[in-house]
Amino acid sequence: MAAAVIVSGITAVAQGQFPLDVTLTQFRHDTIRTRVELSYAIADTHLLHVPVEQSGVLRCALDLRVIVHSVASTDTFNIILEAFKPANDRNPLLLIGKRELLLLPERYTIELLIRDALRSNSAILRRSYPIVVRSFPNEYIAASSIELAQWIARYDSLNPEQRNRSFVKNDFYVVPLASEVYHGTEPTLYAYTELYNLDRCRCDTIRLRYRVLDAALNEVFDLRYSRPVVGSAQAEILSVSLDGMPSGAYYLSLNIERDAKREEQLARQRFYLVNPEMPPQQPTVLSEDELFLQSPFATMDEAQLAVEVASARFVAGANELDAYNQLTDLAARRRFLFRFWLHRDPDPQTNVNERYEEFRKAREYAAQFYPTPRYPEGWNSDRGRVLLKYGFPTQIDRAYFNMDGAHPHEIWRYDNIQGGVIFVFVDQQGTGNYVLVHSTALYEIRNENWYRQFAMPNYLDPNAPIR
Repeated sequence: MAAAVIVSGITAVAQGQFPLDVTLTQFRHDTIRTRVELSYAIADTHLLHVPVEQSGVLRCALDLRVIVHSVASTDTFNIILEAFKPANDRNPLLLIGKRELLLLPERYTIELLIRDALRSNSAILRRSYPIVVRSFPNEYIAASSIELAQWIARYDSLNPEQRNRSFVKNDFYVVPLASEVYHGTEPTLYAYTELYNLDRCRCDTIRLRYRVLDAALNEVFDLRYSRPVVGSAQAEILSVSLDGMPSGAYYLSLNIERDAKREEQLARQRFYLVNPEMPPQQPTVLSEDELFLQSPFATMDEAQLAVEVASARFVAGANELDAYNQLTDLAARRRFLFRFWLHRDPDPQTNVNERYEEFRKAREYAAQFYPTPRYPEGWNSDRGRVLLKYGFPTQIDRAYFNMDGAHPHEIWRYDNIQGGVIFVFVDQQGTGNYVLVHSTALYEIRNENWYRQFAMPNYLDPNAPIR
């Protein structure tokens, strides 16, 4: 059964049908896997209600099919989310649920197929959420995602309002907030975070600082707490009134204070506030200098800048980075690369450079999964170059052969580039270094005979499906 609550995350609305709220949050599960929590909610007013025979109760249900795609596998499972209420109850009800996924750090696409389970002619709506599942380091203090909540309380197994076991974590009952929206004139923000590797601080207490920022990352207010260290990992709970704040988009950041003058951000989460008595106010737009000081480039050392400029050459235009080599001042080099990516920001009105973030995640992925003895960085290999330049592919087909002379290869397919293109990489030496041998993209290497040359030495049918 579902509870009448709201959830947090990514909102998916399909032309007025099945407005489903979804959130994806990440927590450490063990030394290898990450726990991704998929939370979802939908108002019962969008579903068909069917009387339960001779009970005076109405039932509604949502059929949710979840497909988890990675480059190596696809997993599928089904969820039925249902609710019951008296036939004479006209109050809207929100169905809410949560499912845990234990995943290895990698890039995934989580696809949802949504239909009204009780409507025979229900449309099937499809939603896709790309996600890079992170790993959690063991060397220093780290934090999970910040999970926004409708409310949080100590778990009480006898409390009838706490009957959904999937909401129980570390002795707390955490009801997620999938819309990321807090409503009302005096709403309370609830947040749940897990802290890891606290034994690394070798201290009895840690100093935490929460900051609430507006859409332009200007600080609205902050809260400081000293928390006792009770183990290597522990839960962090926050509840704070948003009374008096105007409607708008905000961020909640969690920081740890290293000393009196230095703090480090552990996590940040966006949320929205709808206050019917206080309309939105336009936040102060940051200047270029302020944006630069908040960017990662402002504190990069020479080694980090060397990686940045070397990898940026994969997306730069001809001679675009030549001026960088003429700069000898560290501050000038930092500003040069900041402006390089500022010009590529698809939405300068936001405080995140989406293109750079996509590029950075691709570089981290290539560094983790594509290193070889020849290319230990990973991102400067052929697969790394294509990943950085074109982004993550729509699909990857892999073929591994045992026959003499046949080479393992990968075919990367991009549906949204130049009307659809492919890139073919072959491991010619058996060292794990996949070399680009053919592509249908403009200005890339082209070899229509690649299949006979590398994949089928015995000249089998080149049009046969790859297994």
